[in-house]
Amino acid sequence: MKSVLKDLLKQYFLPRWIVLLYDLSVMGSLFIFATYLIVNFSAEKVNLHNIYSQIVVGAIVFFVVYLFIKPHHNIIRHTTLKGFSSIVVAHTIGSTCLFVISIIGRNVPGYAQYAIPYSVIIIHYFISVFILLTSRLFIKAIYHYLFLKPESVQNTMIFGAGRLGMIAYDVLERENNLNYNVVGFIDDNPRLHGKSINGIRVYSADEAVDHILAKKRVKEIIIAIGSWEISRDRKQNFVNSCLEKGLQIKEVADVSAWLKGSLEKVKIQNIKIEDLLGREPISIDINKISDGLNGKRILVTGAAGSIGSEIVRKLLLFNPRKVVLVDIAESALYDFHNELLANFGKINVEIVVGNVSDQIRMRSIFETHRPEIVFHASAYKHVPLMEEHPYEAVKTNIGGTKVVADLSVEFGVKKFVMISTDKAVNPTNVMGASKRICEIYVQSLSQLKGIKTQFVTTRFGNVLGSNGSVVPLFKSQIDKGGPVTITHKDITRYFMTIPEACQLVLEAGFMGNGSDIYVFDMGSPVKIYDLAEKMIFLSGFIPHKDIKIVITGLRPGEKLYEELLSSKEYCKPTNNEKITIGKVRQYDHYEANSKITEMLENLGYEPDEMIVARMKDMVEEYVSQNSKYEKLDLKIAELEYRKIS
Repeated sequence: MKSVLKDLLKQYFLPRWIVLLYDLSVMGSLFIFATYLIVNFSAEKVNLHNIYSQIVVGAIVFFVVYLFIKPHHNIIRHTTLKGFSSIVVAHTIGSTCLFVISIIGRNVPGYAQYAIPYSVIIIHYFISVFILLTSRLFIKAIYHYLFLKPESVQNTMIFGAGRLGMIAYDVLERENNLNYNVVGFIDDNPRLHGKSINGIRVYSADEAVDHILAKKRVKEIIIAIGSWEISRDRKQNFVNSCLEKGLQIKEVADVSAWLKGSLEKVKIQNIKIEDLLGREPISIDINKISDGLNGKRILVTGAAGSIGSEIVRKLLLFNPRKVVLVDIAESALYDFHNELLANFGKINVEIVVGNVSDQIRMRSIFETHRPEIVFHASAYKHVPLMEEHPYEAVKTNIGGTKVVADLSVEFGVKKFVMISTDKAVNPTNVMGASKRICEIYVQSLSQLKGIKTQFVTTRFGNVLGSNGSVVPLFKSQIDKGGPVTITHKDITRYFMTIPEACQLVLEAGFMGNGSDIYVFDMGSPVKIYDLAEKMIFLSGFIPHKDIKIVITGLRPGEKLYEELLSSKEYCKPTNNEKITIGKVRQYDHYEANSKITEMLENLGYEPDEMIVARMKDMVEEYVSQNSKYEKLDLKIAELEYRKIS
C-alpha cells in the first residue's frame, strides 16, 4: 500500500478542477451537516426545498470566490502558510456573501428560501475551514512520511527574516526533495527577536551562534538577505562565525527572479568567496565619466581578457560612438563579441585581431579607426611564466605599451589609460619590473612639451575571478578533490572584484589632467592560507580532513606580500576616497626612451640574463627574489655576454 501511494504521489499532481470539485463538495456536504446540526438532526424540521436552493446559491458564490482567490491552485502536498491563508480568505468572503444573501431572503418578498440561518453560516464556516485545512495537512504529512527519511533531513536556519527570508522558507517547504527542516530564523532586527514567523522563532545572530545552533543540531545556514540590506563586513563576520562552528553556508541565488515573482528560478547554492572578499559598492562620478565617453571613438587593447572585457561592458553603458576591441586571442575575442551582441543587441563594436607589439598592425588600426580614447589592458601577467620568458614580457608588456602610447601621441588621442599592477611596486620579478617600466615610459612621455594626450596609469592588486588568479585555481582543485596548493603559509595578497576595479579605472581615467598614477584602495590584505581554508569550508568540505592543503614553496620572483606604493612614494587624496594619486619619481623621457629602445632593439640577440640586467638597470628598486637572476646586474651581464660573444 505504501509503495502504491508513493508512486502515485511521486508521479501525479491532482488537477486544479478536481481540487475545486473536492472543496465545493466538502462545503456542500458540511452545509447540509450544519443545517441538520442546529435542529438536532430532526428530519421533519428541515425544509429540503430550501436546503437545495441554498446549496445551489452557496455553490455559485464559493465557485466565483474560488476563481478570484484561487486556493485550489496550490499543490496540496506543498501547501504553505500562504496557501492556508488563501482558504481562510476565500471562506471568509464566501460566508460574508451568504450573510448578505440571508439578509436579502429575510427582507425581500419571494426570496424567503434563501434566508439561511445565521447559525448555519457560522457553523459551516468554522467546520469547512477546519476540514479543508486538515485534509491538506494530512496529505502533506503523508507525503513527508513517504519521501523524507529522518536521517536525510538536515536542520537548517535561515539568515534573514524579511521578504527574501520568507520566500526562501516557502521554497524549502515546497521543494521537499531538498530535505531541509527549517528550525529557526536569524535576523539583525531586534524588533523581530523572540517572535515567530510561520511558527518558527526568530533569533539574534549572537544567540543563534552561541546557543541555538548546537541545541537544535543545525548543520547548515542559508543566507537569504539582499546585498542592499547587509554590509559585506557584516556578512563576512557572520559567515566566519558559522565556519568556526563547522557549518555549511549557502545562499539563495537569482534574487532578481524573486522580485519578479518567479519562484521557479530560485536556487540555493554555495556562497561565493567573491561576495565575502569584495567591499561595499563603489560610488563613482557617473556624470564625469559619461561626459568623457559619450559619442567618443574608443580603442581597448587586451579586450578579450578579464579586465579588458569588463571595461568594454561598462564603456557600452555610456553610449560611445564606436568601441574597437583589439586582442591577439582570436577565439576569446570571437566569443566575447557574441556575448556583447546577445546582451547589448545592435552596437557599434569592431573586433580586431592584432598584437600590440606589432607596430605596423597597430598603426593600421589607428589610421583606420582614429580612436579618441585608449584603454591599454593588454599585458602578460603570470609571474612564474614571465620569470622563465623575459623576452615575451619585454616584447609585449614594454614594447606593446611603447607602440600604443607612441601612436596615441602621433594620432592625437585625447586620453590614454594604462592598467598597471601592485607588482610594479618594489618589483621582485620580471613581470612586475616590466609593468614598472611601462609606468615609467608613459609618465615620462606625458612630461614632453606639446603633448596633447593625457596619460593616466591605474595601479591595483589581484582581481577576483580573473583568468589565472588564485580563486579559480582553488575552485578547480577543490572540485577535483584536492589537494589545494599554496606556495607559502604566510603569503598575503590584496583582492578586488573585476567590476569594482573597472569602475575605478573609468573614474580615474577622467580625473585631473593626466600624467598621474592612480592607486586604488584595496582594503586589507588577505592571507591566502585562510582563503583556501574558507573556500574548502564553503564548498561543503572540511579542510585538512576532506581536502588537504599542500605548501609547495615560493615560486621564482614571488613575494610574500604585495605593496601599492614603494618606500619612496606617497599618496595624496582625490575626490573619490577609493582612489589616491601616487607621487612617484619623475623620469626624463629621452633617457627612458633611449634605454627602452636599446632594450627592444637588442631583444632578439641577447640572452635572458642580459634582458633582465637591462630591466634592473632601469628600475633601481627591482631586486630579484627566489630567482636565478638574484645576483645579476648590468655590468656583470655585459661582461658575461661579451665572453660568450
